[in-house]
Amino acid sequence: MAVLQTALMYVGIGVVAYYMSLVITLVYDVFLRAGTKLEKFGAGQGAWAAVTGCTDGLGREAALELARKGFNVLLLSRSADKLDVVAGEVRQAGVEARAVAVDFAAATEEDWTRVARELDAVRVGVLMNNVGVSYDHPMHVEEVEPQAADAMVDLNVRTMVRMTQLVLGQMKERRSGLIINSGSFAALVPSPFLSIYSGTKGFVKYFSQSLAAEVAPFNIVVEHLQTYFVCSRMSKTRKPTFLIPLPKPYIRNVLAKIGVEGGSAEPYTSIPYLSHALIAFVSERLVPKQVAISYNHGLLGGLRKRALKKKQQQQQQEATKA
Repeated sequence: MAVLQTALMYVGIGVVAYYMSLVITLVYDVFLRAGTKLEKFGAGQGAWAAVTGCTDGLGREAALELARKGFNVLLLSRSADKLDVVAGEVRQAGVEARAVAVDFAAATEEDWTRVARELDAVRVGVLMNNVGVSYDHPMHVEEVEPQAADAMVDLNVRTMVRMTQLVLGQMKERRSGLIINSGSFAALVPSPFLSIYSGTKGFVKYFSQSLAAEVAPFNIVVEHLQTYFVCSRMSKTRKPTFLIPLPKPYIRNVLAKIGVEGGSAEPYTSIPYLSHALIAFVSERLVPKQVAISYNHGLLGGLRKRALKKKQQQQQQEATKA
């Protein structure tokens, strides 16, 4: 009995020490550890950063912050008018800006040839694959319109792959480059009622991790940026909280922590923002995945019911007015 008690004591000490080491690593990553300097990828040296989905939210703020760091910025998004506005803001940082209007959800081979020509004309030091789309509200998978499902796959998956293919040649030739792929906590915990979106973000995670290992010998850094909610039009959240930051402080944190895992237990993945890192730490290391999925099922199922009720009320109001 004494031997068993002693063994259990040492096991307990080992478990406590293990989790203490994880907590210490988390604190070190979030508060103390410096990320890879952007100068490594050409900041302030004439290099360009290409940013997709850059006219709103995280993409817009990423373009502006990369400009402040000394990158010229190639802006790629759908609306030419909005692109011109962001391009003007970028130039205020004293760098160059080029705008390429392209609807990635319906891009033709002619569009991709035009995008490739623009990318080949500059030295791309950073590619931020940010363009993406989610659901209007949680719903059953069969309730998603086929066109919306196709657009989700086109924007969240195909565009990221194609853009990556277009820049890798020159990055490999120079043996330098940074590719940031915008992910989601919907890939951290599978999300019922967001099944297609969650699936696309699962692809983003595994594509990024596989590619990161593939191109590491060429000194190219691929980072899967796993993000919880940030105030934006996509998240439908405007008021910042401890858990949901504004785009500007979030992006500044991201670019200061390139290569830092933060709260993530996944390779080549970064969750550098404190509140997001804490959520990921608990979700990955302390909560069984089935429990987390069940929680998401209840949470998102409730949001679905409220969204449908609100939509029904709006329809009734419109019918009354008519």
